[in-house]
Amino acid sequence: MTEFLVVAPLLLFFGFVTVQFVLLYQAKSTLDVAVLEAAREGAVNHGSIQAMQAGLARGLAPLYAHRADATGAQAALIAGQRAVSEASSIEIVSPTAAMVRDFARPRFYPGEGIAHDEIPNDTLMYRDTAHGLESDVDVQDANLLKLRVHYCFDLIVPVANKVLYYATNVIGNIAANGVFSREPADANVDVYGSPKRPDSLCRTTLADGLRSQRWPVALESEAIVRMQSPFRAAAR
Repeated sequence: MTEFLVVAPLLLFFGFVTVQFVLLYQAKSTLDVAVLEAAREGAVNHGSIQAMQAGLARGLAPLYAHRADATGAQAALIAGQRAVSEASSIEIVSPTAAMVRDFARPRFYPGEGIAHDEIPNDTLMYRDTAHGLESDVDVQDANLLKLRVHYCFDLIVPVANKVLYYATNVIGNIAANGVFSREPADANVDVYGSPKRPDSLCRTTLADGLRSQRWPVALESEAIVRMQSPFRAAAR
């Protein structure tokens, strides 16, 4: 009995951490697919951020699905859209601004009555392969769309969530009773716990975390696809 009382809390803690890491793995796998879907949306919509956000939201929706019916699917999509607007960021790694300056050309659209500066996407295999003066790549490589998504995933498993949040942000100066303390020792100095490696997007105040028991950590994923429409300079 004595040995059990000594070991049981540690085993319980490792059990919680294991469950939380399984959920993290699921979230990272879902994010990888969601980023690819966002990139595909951008590829057929001239690199539009709005289109990529819509694709990302659809890809993240399974993380928020709790009912296997139309109502549940709609609620999951709305939650995914909220996560995209409040807890994620999309960065266009390529085409770069230099690629746009090297290759973008004005193209008039009679249906819209306006012209857009675009990187040509048609007949790529026959186009000049000379490298741009600023970007040092050719027009074929300038048609590769690369995205990087930064997404905040809420840790929800009790105890493990707070420990992992403190560890990833390197929040130190924990009070005498350690991670089970309600606040770090320097909470009066910084409501975020004075993190040594803070994440500006995925951080929460200690008061909010204690109230909601949701401690977000950052996940990142990248995807590369070939543009299926001309990339517009306005997308950058």
